Amino acid sequence: MSTALTCTWTSPQAGTAQVVIEGELEYTTAAQLPRLVGDRLADAPGVEDVRLDCDGLEFCDSSGLSALLRVHALVTDAGRRLHLDNRRPALDRLLALTGTFTYLTGEAPASRARADS
Repeated sequence: MSTALTCTWTSPQAGTAQVVIEGELEYTTAAQLPRLVGDRLADAPGVEDVRLDCDGLEFCDSSGLSALLRVHALVTDAGRRLHLDNRRPALDRLLALTGTFTYLTGEAPASRARADS
């Protein structure tokens, strides 16, 4: 298993930041994501929405989940909204199993299942 992680912050439109996550969010890489988001939020007062693009997220363990929870805290404590976009089924299962699905996504697990069918 590779332990590479790339997180890229862009501002595709006014008021929105997008963080593209590629690779594995796990014990050895988990600190990267909250550090990037915290640093960039401090320099982006006009950003209202932070969108994590999870399409390239290949693996997420409990340390990765902890990183997502830290990012959620950083974003919401700054008065902004967090969105987890393009989630893969494995990430949705992890969030559902840990009881963090609704907290991190703002969606009910059942509504997501209906939307995917």
